Amino acid sequence: MGRDDDATPPPGSAEGTDRAAPATTRRGGRWAWAAAIAVFWLLMLLGAVLAGGGIWVRRTFGLISVDQLLMNLPGGEGAGGDELVRGAVVVILLVPAALVLVMLLLAEKSRRELHRGGVLRGRGRWVLRGIAAVLAVAVPVGGVAVFGSTIGAAEYVQAYAREAAGGTTLADYYAVPRHGVGANAQGGPGMRHDGGSDGERRNLVLIYLESIEDAFSDESLFGTNMLAPVEEATDGWDALPALRQYDGGGWTMAGLVSTQCGIPLRTAGAVSDVTELNLIGHDEGVDEYLPGATCLGDVLSREGYRNVYMGGADARFAGKGAFLETHGTDEVSALQEWRELGETEIRPDWGLSDRRLFERASEEVTRLHEQGQPFSLTLLTLDTHESPFRYDYCPDDAAEPMTSITECSMREVAGFVAHLEQTGVLEDTAVVLMGDHLKFAAESNGFWNELRTLEDRTIFNRVWVPDGVDFARGDIDQFSMYPTLIELAGIELEDHRAGIGVSALADAADVPPGTILDLDEREYRAVTQSRAAAFYRDLWGVGAAG
Repeated sequence: MGRDDDATPPPGSAEGTDRAAPATTRRGGRWAWAAAIAVFWLLMLLGAVLAGGGIWVRRTFGLISVDQLLMNLPGGEGAGGDELVRGAVVVILLVPAALVLVMLLLAEKSRRELHRGGVLRGRGRWVLRGIAAVLAVAVPVGGVAVFGSTIGAAEYVQAYAREAAGGTTLADYYAVPRHGVGANAQGGPGMRHDGGSDGERRNLVLIYLESIEDAFSDESLFGTNMLAPVEEATDGWDALPALRQYDGGGWTMAGLVSTQCGIPLRTAGAVSDVTELNLIGHDEGVDEYLPGATCLGDVLSREGYRNVYMGGADARFAGKGAFLETHGTDEVSALQEWRELGETEIRPDWGLSDRRLFERASEEVTRLHEQGQPFSLTLLTLDTHESPFRYDYCPDDAAEPMTSITECSMREVAGFVAHLEQTGVLEDTAVVLMGDHLKFAAESNGFWNELRTLEDRTIFNRVWVPDGVDFARGDIDQFSMYPTLIELAGIELEDHRAGIGVSALADAADVPPGTILDLDEREYRAVTQSRAAAFYRDLWGVGAAG
């Protein structure tokens, strides 16, 4: 009988199994190799996106903090306009994706040419795989490094490490303000009224100037004194020689919280994973913002003040409206209200012009003053916010758009100050003008060349009190502005403390031990950068699970 060499072994036979095994192995190997290639390009894309994100943030905002990132990502409603969003999408997503796609196509073309040339046989194949392995690690690590250095990730991790090792935190220096009101042991809005302060209370007008710092008066640096109008209007007023932005701050909500609550603005945990926080800035919003903190509006409300806020921007942005309403503000007027009232002098990316804001504020402060009830009026300007937007009332007479815009905004502030004087408001009212934070030193922003190497930058401020004021300490940061504002309003404050701050009206000798004044620079930095996670969970009211 002849031998049938082409016969197929029956299924299940040893010979059939031996032949099927290599085929199965080859198919498994191909799938594994395809998966490895997919993972490689995903890692390349991840690294490119992280690098793009770091570059965009640096160009748009400069160096920021993890807290700034976590607090503003969920609360971007009504902020910056479509141009800002488009820029972020292009730089963070589209450009990195396009670059990786081009690299993929070039790599595949080169691979085929090398394969045809026989280069990928033997040692050449392993060399190529080694290069791919190095890139798969180096590109993501590089992206993480760029993004991490942009948001201060190393300092963030170090702060948690110090706390885990038993280091002192800002919770150890926090004081609920006691001001003739019996504060409960937990702090927060639940304070028991004990008859108010014994001192003479004053009305309080508080004006936050968007991104305004002392350097803007330097003619040698900018070619003009952009602050001249407001400096002339406040001639004879007092000022803190050095009001410093707190380390880790640098955006509007951080400025409001630090100067009105005496604490850094922090999330409730290591990451912003609390449902309530993720609603910040959206239509449904949050009911309470730092409800466990005792802030300026809480103190003034317990002292019988009517508290009013007026600002040009959307109150939903970053939870500003929720913060104000949580902490004693009786009336909030912002972008939504201005539109309902028929205002049209509105920039498309942010909100109402400073001119119309101060015209509205002039009417409001007159009304409040005539009512006879103690009041506070808080204003927040907008014109000097990036990106530059020039209204028709502002002449285009400078090479740098933000120069003329800043001068115009200061003229509107000066006009409002003149109104306060002409109507007699200054006779029984404390007035504080101050920047909400330093200007972002970012490449795409105005004054980049002037500010990027400038050292010892301080926040602009002017203070009016009818009988004048003597600052015992002229160099403070935003935390100590909180108790200072309380005392400027004529409210007696036990130990001159509120939040972690100590009033600038108090000399160190007048303050009991155990305050931030006892700390040296290194210790103070460690305390203010501490995470104090349990403390902030209490402030946000999210419990131990937050």
